[in-house]
Amino acid sequence: MAILVIIVAVAAYAFTRPTSVALPDYLDRCIPIAGGTFAYHSVPQLRITIRGQNLTIPANIGIVGTCVRPIHTFTPTGTIHIDTDVDRNYTLGDFFLVWGNTFGVRYGTFNQNQIFNFQTDSTHSLTMKVNNQTNTDFQNLVFPKNSNSTTNPFQVAIAYG
Repeated sequence: MAILVIIVAVAAYAFTRPTSVALPDYLDRCIPIAGGTFAYHSVPQLRITIRGQNLTIPANIGIVGTCVRPIHTFTPTGTIHIDTDVDRNYTLGDFFLVWGNTFGVRYGTFNQNQIFNFQTDSTHSLTMKVNNQTNTDFQNLVFPKNSNSTTNPFQVAIAYG
């Protein structure tokens, strides 16, 4: 009988725990990409290295069916697109929230102490560089408006090791 209770409890937990990150209203929107007029358009680059291995940032973060979130990826190249009619600051933390909403809770965590399920400790550190300069804003890093790959590049490199 006790085993049955444990099985039921574990099953209930598995079916009721969140499988994706809930988004705040400003991210939980669908943006008309074709022919849209944007108050905020930016195309920063992100590179993540975990224990010396480059992580592929997947295509279609923020894209579910025909819904395209204000922060999204089209390709697995680390290019982030921020296209929205809402004039507000968008942060690196917002990108991770959208990633967690699209691909699962595991991907929604990023701060100065943790990326995904990798936490800092006495033998593991987490660093971030923006345009090759050390930066400690982590999840609070604001993406600039109108960044692009040629005239106004904005490159973020995160390393855990």
